[in-house]
Amino acid sequence: MAQAEPQDSIQVFADGLRSKGGIENRAAVLEGQRYELFRGKDLVRWVKAHPERSAAAAAGKGGEGAEELARFLGQQLLRRHLARRVDRLNKKPLPGTKKLVKFPRKLALLPPNEATTFVEDGFYVWTYERPVSPWAYVWTALIPLAVVGACLFPLAPNWAKVGVFYLTAGLLALIMGVLALRGALALATWLVSGRALWLLPNVMSEELPISQIFKPLVAVSRPEEGKGSKWGNHPLTRVGVGAAVGALLRNQAGDELLSRRPDASLPYQSPHHSHHLSTVVAAAIKQETSRYRDDLMDWLGVQREGYQRLSGNATAEVPVNATANATAGAAGAEADAADAGTAGAAEAAAGDAGAAADAEAAAGDEAGGDEAAGTEEL
Repeated sequence: MAQAEPQDSIQVFADGLRSKGGIENRAAVLEGQRYELFRGKDLVRWVKAHPERSAAAAAGKGGEGAEELARFLGQQLLRRHLARRVDRLNKKPLPGTKKLVKFPRKLALLPPNEATTFVEDGFYVWTYERPVSPWAYVWTALIPLAVVGACLFPLAPNWAKVGVFYLTAGLLALIMGVLALRGALALATWLVSGRALWLLPNVMSEELPISQIFKPLVAVSRPEEGKGSKWGNHPLTRVGVGAAVGALLRNQAGDELLSRRPDASLPYQSPHHSHHLSTVVAAAIKQETSRYRDDLMDWLGVQREGYQRLSGNATAEVPVNATANATAGAAGAEADAADAGTAGAAEAAAGDAGAAADAEAAAGDEAGGDEAAGTEEL
């Protein structure tokens, strides 16, 4: 009986670090490729917390002390090409923070002599594939089901289509609303003070995981001295930008007012109250939103009757299905009328042919009677 080959203790140690109960690993990008990133200090901390497993991986080597054992194991990972030392690409704190991120998302390569040396405060990426988890097979099996479900969406019940539509539309409206609010707040504070107040400053960051992009809630960005033009944050520049934005908004509202007046040929008079302007703009946004929603509902094949109650649109247009049915009914009626007319014409033609035949028969009878009368006279 063949004996099983002994497992590589360093490989087993690396798999343990990447499995559940190991060190923290985060996704990162190095030269356009995704890797799993870990920190040297986390490896040292794990070795101190698991001395027996670490000593078994080192096979009695590494010297005395947990720190020396951790450095030995880290150096073995680099020597076996199981990991590689890297560095963060962006070395400046994010807006609203004073410290660098714990796990950078973008990495840069180090020189070969530094990339093969283990240090406790360094960053490292795994260079081999992670062992396949059973959950990977589960998610792989769910992907075809999701594709089939998306293909069967046109056959879904009307209530399911309405629910999916409003769920996705609500999520998109929330994202766009937050981004618009961030931009408006930053612009307004910059115009007034020269400093931009950002709501959720890290929400668009690629350096943080999703659990950390909502911190901090607000942050103030100050212009860096000695960088950029002196006119970039000058009061005259802010006044000019504010005037341009105000004129743009006013002209947009004025065009909307002009298009909503009953008689567009009369000369336009600018509104005197800001409340009237805001009312018109809000009504225009509501009307355009309703129109896009109705068009998208029609494109998805959702019946109007199914979402009038949810949307509160009591004056919705005639449903597309009803219009199609009415058109089909009218076409059928015209076809029936055409068939009836053709049948009537055929019957009339047959009647005319019969009448002609009767006339010929009558003429023949008269001719025969005349011949018989002549014979009798003779």
